[in-house]
Amino acid sequence: MLDYTHIKCPVCGDAFKEDDDIVVCPQCGAPYHRACYQEKGKCIFDDLHEAGKEWAPPAPPPPKVEPSAEIKDRECPACGTLNSHSALFCNRCGTSLLGAGQPDQKPPQAPPPFVSPAPPVSRNAYGGVVPPFSFDPMGGVSPAELLDEGISFGDASKFVRQNTTYYMPVFRYIKQTGRNKFSFSAFLFSGAWLLYRKQYKTGALVAGLMFCLYLAYLLATVFVSAPLLAELAGQVGMDITQGFSPTNEQMLAISQLVANDLTMYLKISLPLLCLLAMLVVMIVVGVRGNKMYMRHCVRQVRQIKEHGARGSDVSLTLEAKGGVNISIAVCMFVCYVLLVNVVPLLL
Repeated sequence: MLDYTHIKCPVCGDAFKEDDDIVVCPQCGAPYHRACYQEKGKCIFDDLHEAGKEWAPPAPPPPKVEPSAEIKDRECPACGTLNSHSALFCNRCGTSLLGAGQPDQKPPQAPPPFVSPAPPVSRNAYGGVVPPFSFDPMGGVSPAELLDEGISFGDASKFVRQNTTYYMPVFRYIKQTGRNKFSFSAFLFSGAWLLYRKQYKTGALVAGLMFCLYLAYLLATVFVSAPLLAELAGQVGMDITQGFSPTNEQMLAISQLVANDLTMYLKISLPLLCLLAMLVVMIVVGVRGNKMYMRHCVRQVRQIKEHGARGSDVSLTLEAKGGVNISIAVCMFVCYVLLVNVVPLLL
């Protein structure tokens, strides 16, 4: 007879004891407490009966192996602690035990700490050290580098003062290549930009020329081109009081009238020629503006340094004589607004 001790009853789940009243299913051999079997009235393993199989006791669980019972034969190469045979890392310091136990193997060395390289040291126009990641007023140009004979970029930056990060690299480019570098500020504002940068003689000349060209454009439009177009419109049957919106036939007739008289064509094109002349002046100033300003700075710095040899503070004089003239820029803006909005009303 089988020993059912410690096997659990399939109905109540309690383990059988030596003095329990146990009955066995005559078909499959499953054990029950007598009271449990009588409660169910039959064996509960119908699947075994249908398959013609016998009940088998469950396999006993494998014996647990305590970690402390495992052989400790893996010595940590760092701290010397003995660890279990299957351990991969030291349970004391965490060092890898792969390869432990090999007497000729040296413990792994930690990589040296990363030390970032020291940032480059740059100096401003006055010789002071510029901290890393700070604004460089010289735009990467060394203040000690010579711009012209006896004049350094540091001297030029003191005279320029505003926007040296743009002008110092531009001056160096012009000096090294001998080519101009286009200036959009000089192109857009022409004479006003020259006056703003204290190039008074050239600025007054260019500003006066631009004023005369614009005034010529207004006069040519009001007194020459517009009356002539009105006369031509009347000849082809247009009513200009309703606006200048000719049909294709009327435009063709006007074109034929103008083509037969070259003088009439020039009179109509006179305002456009004035605007074209203004554009040419703007392009010339834009192309040559930076080089003109560099020569102006060199000339002024040389004069200041020659007079400064008598004892005056050259640096303070450079800052006072250089820089920009904001008041004249405001004045030029007001004059431009009056010229564009008021003068056409007077004409």
